[in-house]
Amino acid sequence: MEVWETEYWTQVVTIKAPHVEEDPNTHRGNETDGGGHGEITGLAWVQDGSGNYNTLVTSGLDGMLVVWDLQQKKVVGTLEAGGGAIWDVTCRPAGTKHSTTGVATPKEPELQPSQIACACDDGRVRVFDFTSQGLEFRKVIGRAEGRALSVAWQRDHSTLAVGTSDGFIRVYNAQQLLGREAVCISLGECCVWSLLILDDGTIVSGDSNGNTSFWDPEFGTLLHEFNQHEGDVLCIATSTSGSSVFSSGIDSKICSFEKVEQEPGSWEWVYTNYKRTHTHDVHSLAIVADSIFDGGAIVSGGNDTQLFAYSADNFSSYHPVRFCRCPQVPKMLVADAQEDRQGKIMTIQRDLCVEVWRMGRAQKNVQQSKWPMRLPQREASSSASLLCMVDSPARHPIRCSAFCPKSGILAISDTCLTTVSRLDKQSNRLKHKALLGTFPSAFAVFIVGNGSKLCLHCSDGSIGVYDIVTAQRDVSLTEHLAESEASRDFAEEVLVGSMNKKWFAITSEGKRRIHVYNAERMEYHGPLPCAWESLAPITALAFDEEGRHLGACTADDAFCLFDVEERKPSPWAINHGSTVSKKLEKVSGLAHCLSFCSTQHAQLAMIGTPNSVCVFDLNRPVTDSEDVSKKRKRGPGGYDVGDANFKVLALPEPCLYVSLAEETELLIVEKPWLDVLESFPPPLYRHRYGT
Repeated sequence: MEVWETEYWTQVVTIKAPHVEEDPNTHRGNETDGGGHGEITGLAWVQDGSGNYNTLVTSGLDGMLVVWDLQQKKVVGTLEAGGGAIWDVTCRPAGTKHSTTGVATPKEPELQPSQIACACDDGRVRVFDFTSQGLEFRKVIGRAEGRALSVAWQRDHSTLAVGTSDGFIRVYNAQQLLGREAVCISLGECCVWSLLILDDGTIVSGDSNGNTSFWDPEFGTLLHEFNQHEGDVLCIATSTSGSSVFSSGIDSKICSFEKVEQEPGSWEWVYTNYKRTHTHDVHSLAIVADSIFDGGAIVSGGNDTQLFAYSADNFSSYHPVRFCRCPQVPKMLVADAQEDRQGKIMTIQRDLCVEVWRMGRAQKNVQQSKWPMRLPQREASSSASLLCMVDSPARHPIRCSAFCPKSGILAISDTCLTTVSRLDKQSNRLKHKALLGTFPSAFAVFIVGNGSKLCLHCSDGSIGVYDIVTAQRDVSLTEHLAESEASRDFAEEVLVGSMNKKWFAITSEGKRRIHVYNAERMEYHGPLPCAWESLAPITALAFDEEGRHLGACTADDAFCLFDVEERKPSPWAINHGSTVSKKLEKVSGLAHCLSFCSTQHAQLAMIGTPNSVCVFDLNRPVTDSEDVSKKRKRGPGGYDVGDANFKVLALPEPCLYVSLAEETELLIVEKPWLDVLESFPPPLYRHRYGT
C-alpha cells in the first residue's frame, strides 16, 4: 500500500500487507498475524469521528475487508464480508445523523459513522459501519441474479447504485433500512464494471462492451452512450466541477467527455478527446482537487505500474505528467567503513528477510584519473558475495533494519517487534550466532556506538534509546515532536546517523523539519533552520564522513548543507546552494539518495535520482553557467553533461540505490525495466499499421 501527497507528488507512506503462507494440505493461505488478502479490487478512504482520513479500507477477491491504519503503518483489522469475493468497495463519509425521512435533526448533533458498501459475488451489497472498534455489519441491500461488480454512493448519501454481471443497474434508497429498489436499468448482455453518480443525480456506467453511458436517475432512460473504447471500461471519474467525466479500461485509453450547452437551458454530454499514456490495462482513476493543474487533476494507474496525472478542466491542452518509476525510499544501506579493504558491506531489506552483502570493487580503467572531471564508464563490479540472510522471526513484514559490521549487531524491526541479533564472521560468511533481545516495533532504527545502544523511532513519535544487553529503555527523546498533535503527519520520517557515531538526525512534521541529537550524550542538539523557501518534504538526508555537515534534498529540488555544530547553513551552501538547486530542477526525477566522500583533493557530494546521478565538489564553486558541452559521450551508461564542478550521469535503467563508494567508484543498484515488463500480464492486442 502506497500513500502519496499531491502537492509535490511524493510518496509518504508504504505499508506492506501481512505475509500469507500456503497450507500444503489445503493449498489455502494461512495469515501469520490474522490478516492478509488476495488481489485488491477496491480501496476507500475512511473518515473517523473527528473528520480525519487516517484509515484505508481495501477489498479483495478472497472476500475480506482489510483496515490499514496510516498512523501505525500496518494492518489493524480484517473482516469477512460473508458474500464471497468482493468486486468493489466505496465509502460514505461520516456526516450529521439524519432521521428516516432524510431531514437533519437539529437536536441530534451526533455524527453517524462512515459506512462501507461492498459489491459481493452473491449479487448483494453489504454495508458496514466504521466505528472506533472497527468494522461492524449494518445491513444487506438488494439481490441480483449475477455478481454485484460495482457500487456507487450519491454525494448526499441518499442513493446507492449497483452494477451487476447480468447487465443491470439497480438504484436503491440507501436511507431505508433494507434499501428499497427505486430504478432498475437494463444494459443488455454485459458486465457493468464501473459506476458513478454525479451531483445532479446522473448515473454514469462503464461496461464490458466498451460503452460509457449516461442515465436519467429518475426514470432510468438512456441520455447518451459513447462507444470509444476497444475493450471493457473498468473505471470512471469526474472532475471537481462535475462538468467533465473520464473513463478508461483494458485498451489503456483515457477518454474525456464534457457537458456542453447546445441551446439555452439544454445541456448534452459530448466526447472530446483521448490520451493513451499507459501500455497496459488501466484499473483506476481518481480526482485530485489540489494539484499542479488548475481545476484539479485526474490520476490514472494500471498494470504497467505507472501513475499519470492529467488536467481535469483542460484535458486536451496539457500533456500528462508521469510520476517517478521508483518512488520508494531505498531499502538498501551501505554500512560504515570497514577496517579491511575487501569491499563495502551493504544490507538489502526484503519483505521478510534482510540480506548482508559484501560489494565487489569496480574494474580499473584509465578514465579514473580524470575523476571527478569526467564520470567513469558504467562497468560491472567484481562478483558481490552474499554473507548472510536473516529472516524475520515472526514472519511479519519488515519495516526497517540496521547493521553494525564492527560489532556484528543486526537489528530488524517488523510490524510487531524489533529483534537484535549477533552475526559472527566464519571464513567468508557471516553466521547468525544468537538472538540478543526483543524490543518494541519501530519505524526507523539506528545502532549507536560500538553496538551497545539501540535507537528506535517508536509508534508514538518518540525516539527510544535502549540498552541492547539489558533490553531496558534508558532515555526517551521527544524534543523533535510537534507541539500540536494536529501538525503531526503520518508520513514516514527519516532517521540517519553520522559515521563517527556522534550525531543522528530525524525529520518531523511530514519530513519538513530537521532535528539533531548528540548520540554520545543522548541530548537534544537543536533544530536546523528551514533553508529552503518552500516547506517541501525532504526526500534525501545524509551526514558527511566526518559528521561535520548534514545534507538534505527536498521534493522541490532544493539542496541544503548545514553545519551541524553551529546549526546553520554552511558558507558553501550560502554561496552555491541555490545554484545547485537550479541545476537539480533540470535533472529528471526526485532525489532519493545522498552521500559524501572525502579525498585528498576533493570533498565530493553525490545526489541520486531514479534516472541520473549528480556529482560535485564542495571545495569548489558551482558556476551558474548554462553552457553544456555539445560533445556528449554516449555509451552503455548514458552520457555525462554539466560544467566542470557539476556532472550529471544519465542512467538507462531505473536506479534503486546509488552511493559514492570510493573516490573513483559509484555503487549503483538498478532494476532493468525489461525485467519488470516481463512480470506484467499481456495488454490488449491492437493491430498496428504496416505490421
